Amino acid sequence: MKIGFLGFGEAAFELSTGLKEEGLQSIQAFDVMADDETFGPKIKDRAQRVGIELKTTLTELVTDIEVLFVAVPASKALEVSKNVRDQRNGNTFLYVDVSASTPKVKQDIEAGLTEDGIAFVDAAMLGPLPVYKHKVPISVSGNGTDELIAKMEPYHMNITPVGKRAGDASAVKLIRSVFMKGLVGLYLETLEASEAFNVSEEVLSSLENTMDSHSFIDTLNRLVTGSAVHAERRAFELSGSIEMLQEAGINANLTQAAKDRLVELAEVSVPYQGEEKPDTWKQVLTRYELSKSDEGK
Repeated sequence: MKIGFLGFGEAAFELSTGLKEEGLQSIQAFDVMADDETFGPKIKDRAQRVGIELKTTLTELVTDIEVLFVAVPASKALEVSKNVRDQRNGNTFLYVDVSASTPKVKQDIEAGLTEDGIAFVDAAMLGPLPVYKHKVPISVSGNGTDELIAKMEPYHMNITPVGKRAGDASAVKLIRSVFMKGLVGLYLETLEASEAFNVSEEVLSSLENTMDSHSFIDTLNRLVTGSAVHAERRAFELSGSIEMLQEAGINANLTQAAKDRLVELAEVSVPYQGEEKPDTWKQVLTRYELSKSDEGK
C-alpha cells in the first residue's frame, strides 16, 4: 500500500505515526509550507521523526500512490482539490478529504473529482488525534467509502460508514461540534458565575449528581421533553439568571441564547397545552416542523 498526505500538520503527523507502527512503510507527503521560515522547521522535523519522505511538489506526491489523504485547512479544501486535478498528470488514486469543510464543499469536491474518474471520501475525525492516532474514530461517506475501508482494513483504522453521499460525514462532525464546542462555552459561563458567587463546590456537586444519575440519551430526552411542557416557566427562570450574571459583570450570552430557544419552544408548544408530555426528543422536533408548515400556509 502506498499512501500520500497533502498537508503535513498535526492530523497527518498523528495518522502517519500510527500507520507506520502498523507496518505501513510507503508513506510520503507534500506541504506547501515546508520551506516557510516559521512553519517549515516543524513540518520537516515531524516528517523526519516519522520517517517519511517530503516531496517537493504536488505532482511528485501524486505520481505513485493509491490513497491520498488531504489534510488542509477547510478554507483551502476546494481550491486544493482543483490543484490536485490540474497537477495529477493522469494519475488516479483514492482521494480522502479529512478537512472540517462544510457538506456543500465536500459535495463540490466530489463532483469535480468524479469528472476526472477519481473516487472521493468525505472523512470526519471525531476524537483527539494525539490520543488515538490512526485509530481515531472516523466517519466516512462518499462514493469511495467502500474502497477506503477495504484498503485500510489491514491497518486497524477505526472507520465507520455513514452513507454514500459526500457531506454526510462532515455533517456528523460539524453538528457534533455545535454541542461539544458549545458545551465548553456553557461550562465557562457556569464556572465564572459559580466562582463569582463563591458557590462552585455546591454548584458542581449538584450538576454532577444530576448528570451522572442517568445515561446521556435518557438525560437528553428528559430535558428536551420536559422543557416542551415547561418551556415558559424555565425561560422566566433564566431571566433571573441573566440578570444575576449581568449584575456581576459576567458575559451571559449563552444563557440569553438558551432563554431565547425556550421562549421559541414555548410558542411552538402552545397548541399542545393540556396534552401528555412527549415521549422522545423526536416528537418535540416534529412540533417544530408542524409549526413551520402551518406558517407556510
